[in-house]
Amino acid sequence: MLETVWILLALLRGPSPVAAPPLPATVDARLLSTSAVVAPLVPPPPPPQPVVIAQAAPGAVKAKELLKGKAELSYVSTGGNASTQTIGSAGEAIVSPADWRLEARASYLRTRTDGETRARRLTGQLRAARKVGDRAELFARGTYLRNTFAGIDNSVDGAAGVTALLITSDPQRLSLDSGFGYIGEDRTRGQGRYLWTFDMGLRHQWEFSRRNRISNDASLKTDVDRTSDWRVTHVAALQAALNAVLALKLSHEISYRNEPVPGFNRADTVAAAAIVATF
Repeated sequence: MLETVWILLALLRGPSPVAAPPLPATVDARLLSTSAVVAPLVPPPPPPQPVVIAQAAPGAVKAKELLKGKAELSYVSTGGNASTQTIGSAGEAIVSPADWRLEARASYLRTRTDGETRARRLTGQLRAARKVGDRAELFARGTYLRNTFAGIDNSVDGAAGVTALLITSDPQRLSLDSGFGYIGEDRTRGQGRYLWTFDMGLRHQWEFSRRNRISNDASLKTDVDRTSDWRVTHVAALQAALNAVLALKLSHEISYRNEPVPGFNRADTVAAAAIVATF
């Protein structure tokens, strides 16, 4: 009986409503604001780098020349009461490998009067120097001289010692030589001289450019046993460029012997003007 009542009540209520699916959660509008949207950060392009142009330092040292040299020629002729011709020539070469400095020099002077050779002078010199530290050199030098102007038939001179480099920076070079040597000298008159010597020399060169320079070379030799027998030589020269190859050179040389060859003066001087080719 009760079951029948429950069935009637269920039919009277009708079908139960179907549950709707759950709605998606509501999105907060604040989360959609433009301030909340984060765009991926793109790094800005790097600033342009300045272009660096390499320039030589103002005080950069120029490359050292391995070989330098020059040759010169002078000529003087007179006529009238006496016909005189004087010819002079000279050459020089300097080689500078590493710490070495090798110098070779030669000069020739001849005078003829009325077709007859009156006097001649021939000089040759070899010099080698090895740098020791920044302010010193060891040197050895050999010189040959034939000078009938002063009564010297043949003379061989050798010396070795130390050079103090007082100024070495361009454009000037100043050095002081000191050492000992030996001279064997045959004279046109009287007995020859063979003696040990004490040698000193002062050399200065101011080179404005390759073909423009001023130079002064002075040397002193004295007999170790007899100090009264001493000799002084000084050569001053001024050279000015004429073009890319040639230059004009004016020079003055004085040679003084305290004990000259009998019959000759103590002092000899040579003033010359020459054309110089530099290489």
